[in-house]
Amino acid sequence: MYLCDESIDLWTIPLTNIGDRFQDHEQSLSADERQRASRFRSAKHRRRFTLARGSLRSILSQYLRTSAGAVRFSYGTHGKPRLANTHESPLEFNLSHAGEYALCALAKNHSIGVDIEKIRNADPDYYLRLATRFFSRKEFEVIKAAPEHDRTLFFFSCWTRKEAYLKRHGVGLHLPLSGFTVNVDPAESARLIDTPWRPEDLTITLLQDLPAPRGYQTALAIASPQLKNIRHYTSS
Repeated sequence: MYLCDESIDLWTIPLTNIGDRFQDHEQSLSADERQRASRFRSAKHRRRFTLARGSLRSILSQYLRTSAGAVRFSYGTHGKPRLANTHESPLEFNLSHAGEYALCALAKNHSIGVDIEKIRNADPDYYLRLATRFFSRKEFEVIKAAPEHDRTLFFFSCWTRKEAYLKRHGVGLHLPLSGFTVNVDPAESARLIDTPWRPEDLTITLLQDLPAPRGYQTALAIASPQLKNIRHYTSS
């Protein structure tokens, strides 16, 4: 695989019906990844973690022209993985998984974040309570003003956009979700509205919703507003 400087590659990874390839993915994991997998109490979650990480290795190996087991990671302060030998490759990537799918986004020379969430239907007031607890005041007010039957989708639109931005920086929830603002309406193009933490991001960050499997919401954030050419692949 070849990734040009002007493109983003997005891989959708089904985490079911993997069949015989599960063993290959499991064998490609490092010792610390296998240890992480073993911490999941649920066999289903252990399996999905293994498939997601094994698929990530398989995808990266195609770009690096090596074996999946030979891919080496280093980790940021808050756990974001990156290629260990960054001087050998300008490849940046991010992985997210939820439910029966994972997403992997790749770009060259630009930090990138991606998020996928399974839309879980609940009392709309439940998501309104979560919004008032975690989101900025402006985001909460938009969700509150939305028709009740739209609040769930508004909530997940906001959540994935914010998570993608956090994952771009690799800070996780160490930066409070309420500490910056994105637009909420899923009918509008995603954008970063306010971020006192990194004001310069308003001009250099592209936020974009992505095509999602039915029942899921996805978003991407990248430190380059020019990179809008997304190539879509499905990991088999």
